[in-house]
Amino acid sequence: VIELRVSRAPMEASIPLRDQKDPNSSSKVDYGSTKTLKAREAFMERSKELCIEAHNMGEDHVEVGGAIKALVYGGLDGIITTFATVTTVAGANLSSAVILILGVAHLFADGISMGLGDYMGSKAEEDLIKRERAREEWEFKENPEGEIKEMVDLYVGKGIAKKDAEDIMRILSKYEQAFIDIMMIEELNLNPNEEDEALYSATITFVSFAAFGSIPLLSYLAAIIPGVEISSDEQFYASVVLTGITMFILGAIKGRLVNQNWLFSGFTMMSTGFVAAFCGWIIGYGLSRAGFSEPH
Repeated sequence: VIELRVSRAPMEASIPLRDQKDPNSSSKVDYGSTKTLKAREAFMERSKELCIEAHNMGEDHVEVGGAIKALVYGGLDGIITTFATVTTVAGANLSSAVILILGVAHLFADGISMGLGDYMGSKAEEDLIKRERAREEWEFKENPEGEIKEMVDLYVGKGIAKKDAEDIMRILSKYEQAFIDIMMIEELNLNPNEEDEALYSATITFVSFAAFGSIPLLSYLAAIIPGVEISSDEQFYASVVLTGITMFILGAIKGRLVNQNWLFSGFTMMSTGFVAAFCGWIIGYGLSRAGFSEPH
């Protein structure tokens, strides 16, 4: 996966004001609080009563931030990548030993690549945010009127009357940190509350990729246990079943995170994985028929 890290600032535009109330509050996305779930339920049902109820609830944050996202997307990428490897080699009619060797090699090589890519992307974004915030803080101290004018012009461009925009900015400029937070979101499209979690996110990605990516290989690993006898066909079919179930579960979790129907999201993800795997099988089968491998 992954992912060029696209800023999440637009959907978190209200966070800076919240953080002014509580400097110690986390900027992580709260996917799991009861309040958030109730608000989503209200939106799905278009229920004003549920909406009011959600807004009257106290905060009960379950702070997960990017961890769940890294877990789900790393897992999906890992399981689909490994499953495609399994089906490709199976399509080429190669032995189970070859499937196991290539599967494990791809699992760890791709997992490390994923983790490092996630780390470097996250670190680059964090460094950019720190540099831009330092610059904005310096500009606000040296030329506050110029910064206020920039924000007024930006709000006028959004359709707000100039006088109203000036009044808003004059009030916000009394609170330097809040002003700079909002300026970074509105002007630079950067989330000023991104935390230094590049290494943490990269570790989650790698572990998730490796853990879920190993599922298509479980039946092949079981076959090497002394005393366990599983035919190559049984190994393959078991891999298909285990992988399909896991992809559905991960897809359902992903659907819940992005406020989609979990059943539809689960079937969509499972179908996507099977399409990728089938393409791999076709390629392996075609290369085998072309004489690039010998039947075992």
